[in-house]
Amino acid sequence: MARVRDAHERISALVVFENDDFPKAIEELDARHLAGDAAAYAHIWSLIAESYVSLGLQEVPASVSPDSVFVDHRRATAFGSTDLTRYIRAGYDLGQHIWPYIETVHRLNDIGAVISHAALGISAQGFDAEWQGVNVTTVDGDMFNRCEFFDRNDLDAAVARFEELSRPTPKL
Repeated sequence: MARVRDAHERISALVVFENDDFPKAIEELDARHLAGDAAAYAHIWSLIAESYVSLGLQEVPASVSPDSVFVDHRRATAFGSTDLTRYIRAGYDLGQHIWPYIETVHRLNDIGAVISHAALGISAQGFDAEWQGVNVTTVDGDMFNRCEFFDRNDLDAAVARFEELSRPTPKL
């Protein structure tokens, strides 16, 4: 079930899906977000939403720039500052199947976004798992140029980092 709320936090739409149609429900929410709150930043939002679709299809997003900066601020760091693509591929090679989705958009502007995300997964051995976190993602043109990962409870640090990245750089 996908619930959409209006500016007054009232439910403005309710769409019901079959139990096995979780990806369709997320697609519906992303489309509604694009048509509503994200409309002013449609290009940025589309790149971010499409990257999550790619990950769910077991693909590394094509919009990741080869010189992107990846920083893992999580307490249990999973990859080095430049190893995100290799980390994703290694999970796929192990037979992991993940379905990541965006839970909440905390900030969205013309350079990127701060989002809370979750990922449901099943290992090759059938182990069910769920991961949650916060991402700061920035875009340059049609490519991601930065992705920083934070623990779920470090939202304030992620927002502060995004605000720092959003400030114009002084001209010398």
